[in-house]
Amino acid sequence: MARDGAGAAVLNLLFLIDGARIEVGEAQVLRLASALRSRGHGVVIGASGRSAVDEIASRGHTAVRVPGWPNLPGAVAAIARACREHSIDLIDAHSPQLLLPAAIARGLRRTRSALVATLDRVPSRKGTGFERFVLERLPDQVLFTSLADRDQLAELWGRAIGQVVHYGIELPRPGATEPIDLEAKLGVPRDARVIGVVGTLAPEKAVGDAIAALVRLPEDVCLCIVGDGPEENALRAEVHRRSLERRVFFAGPSAEPDRFLVSFCALVLPSRHERLPAGLLRAGALSIPVVAADVGGVREVVVPRETGVLYPTGDVDGLVRAIRGMLEDPSRAAALGCAARQRIASVFGLERWAAETEALFEHVARRD
Repeated sequence: MARDGAGAAVLNLLFLIDGARIEVGEAQVLRLASALRSRGHGVVIGASGRSAVDEIASRGHTAVRVPGWPNLPGAVAAIARACREHSIDLIDAHSPQLLLPAAIARGLRRTRSALVATLDRVPSRKGTGFERFVLERLPDQVLFTSLADRDQLAELWGRAIGQVVHYGIELPRPGATEPIDLEAKLGVPRDARVIGVVGTLAPEKAVGDAIAALVRLPEDVCLCIVGDGPEENALRAEVHRRSLERRVFFAGPSAEPDRFLVSFCALVLPSRHERLPAGLLRAGALSIPVVAADVGGVREVVVPRETGVLYPTGDVDGLVRAIRGMLEDPSRAAALGCAARQRIASVFGLERWAAETEALFEHVARRD
């Protein structure tokens, strides 16, 4: 661990990410890595899949191949080699399966790097034996990206561990995101008031609640569903059963979700389960008002009646009332959106995330 002229620590960091390709969670790690590089730190990123390694390198990072589970000896050797070649001060492992070989490499004295575990998901009861042993005994610090995750694990294990550092996002310039032409793309009536759902169409997302609510909303209100997933066919069947084909539009997955968001009067999040909802962060960053089920980490993003409207999860009556209130008072909806952007900037900004992570990494590396 070196020091710059001002006395601040300059760290060489090794991030270990799971998965064969770069998806939402991995992309967040790359954003953090870029922010820390811009602050003067050295960054290496290890991944198991060749396509992931190639994409990491294409984004300008130093990338290394770390064999995945169950090639434990290969993973230990790759991590030790990366630590030696790049003088790594701290390893940030983003799964218990990646934490174990990093800890073994340190136990074998093939690296002296400090060790942090960042939990991108909370261990289930099924996996709690191995994961609890690894997480409670091996890292110097455990990080969570939401209070909801930490609280859920504390309830599961009967004790709290680790610290919370909310991940951050970049805020686009106001007005810089061009709306999608929903009429040209999907056939949405030009004069419709459009509410939207963005995300994976999975059972826990309860998109069917938004369809059920639409029946009780004015005829000029339409629902745009952006995303795909295992529930899509069932949702399409429900739309047909309720004769809502002219008011519900399936856009499929999109590489431009922000352009859809700025096309909506409001974003609806009717989930039964959520961690820290990325869709709410994006909507807030774009000043889009939100109606969300009060579940999981939603309250970490939305301050009720100040930056959005919450309702009890599963309560379709409450969802209808919340949407009606938003649509009937556009000035209030706009004020909620503006307040949401201010909160995202202060609590979930990318620079804030980088600064908090930097301070924690320095503390752990110095302590180690």
